[in-house]
Amino acid sequence: MGRGVRVAGSEGLTGTALVAEPDGVFRLADVVTAPVGKDDIGVRALWSGVSIGTEFSVLTGKLDWGSFPIVTGYQATGVVESVGADVAGFSVGDTVYYRRNAALQLRGTGTALNCRSGTHASVAVLDPSGDHGAELLPEGVAPDTGSLVVMPAVGLYGVDLAAVGVGATVVVIGLGMIGLGVVSGAVRRGAVVIGIDPRPECRAIATKFGAVATLTTDDDRTNDRIADVLGMTDGRGADFVFESTGRHECVDAGIRMCRPFGCFVWQGNYGEGQVCFEFLEAHRRRLRMVFPCDDGYRPYRRASLQAVASGAMPWGEVITQRISYTEMPDFYGDIFHHRGPSVIGAVVNWEGAR
Repeated sequence: MGRGVRVAGSEGLTGTALVAEPDGVFRLADVVTAPVGKDDIGVRALWSGVSIGTEFSVLTGKLDWGSFPIVTGYQATGVVESVGADVAGFSVGDTVYYRRNAALQLRGTGTALNCRSGTHASVAVLDPSGDHGAELLPEGVAPDTGSLVVMPAVGLYGVDLAAVGVGATVVVIGLGMIGLGVVSGAVRRGAVVIGIDPRPECRAIATKFGAVATLTTDDDRTNDRIADVLGMTDGRGADFVFESTGRHECVDAGIRMCRPFGCFVWQGNYGEGQVCFEFLEAHRRRLRMVFPCDDGYRPYRRASLQAVASGAMPWGEVITQRISYTEMPDFYGDIFHHRGPSVIGAVVNWEGAR
């Protein structure tokens, strides 16, 4: 297939983006990307994936990604519609998954938007190389499922960094998308996995991913869950405990679920500032602690999508909401203000967007 080439320095692509203002105000806006340079590709979005944890940590101030107005989102799929003169490996018409958008500004006024990631937009221009670039979407992976590529890669990276092996007992606290990614990655390594989450729909998906048992929990029953885990592990505790909620109050319970010389994995994002835990509980167990960060980059995204394509990880099961881009302001407002139904995985369809 021949490559389409847009002259470097040309005008950017025009489209639509979700723009977030302070205090939970969301709107759709007409935007323009950066020009498509000689090292860039221009992409028309198919789907973008919503990261409930990270995005709303940014939107509520738990994480600082810079000033508002901001366009969030850091994972999407789309079709290449222009290719820079020095770019190899991509052709016009290719379906890709990508992790960033170089820059966006409001159409008409030229006002720059904070585009720390910026994939919740109908258009993107980016250098496809580097850790957060773009790759071809594998055959056998649907574009909506592929737009949630980061979460299973995050989970798999944590499993790999912690060195989970065959026969290990793994407890996963929090069965959102990151925790479910851990479940799938650990099961594929041959581990015996126990999942903990108050939501029955999340526990059901964990079972489909291969968890041998799941437990429910709430703030009043934490000690019961510790006892349950000890009972399932002959009183020893788990070889690995992945704390995947990012909630400070879950850390001490997770430490108590670890066996002596076990491993506690800080798989959640705990935000700015300090995190405290009961030192002696970790100390007397002589625990190893692991701190994964990001998604492990290209190798882990590739491995995750290969698992999807082969059927080893039915990642489409995590998608509970498929919405049109036109629904995004209300959808984001409901999550920000704690309204609406529970969300596990949400993806945005950009069909029809300018």
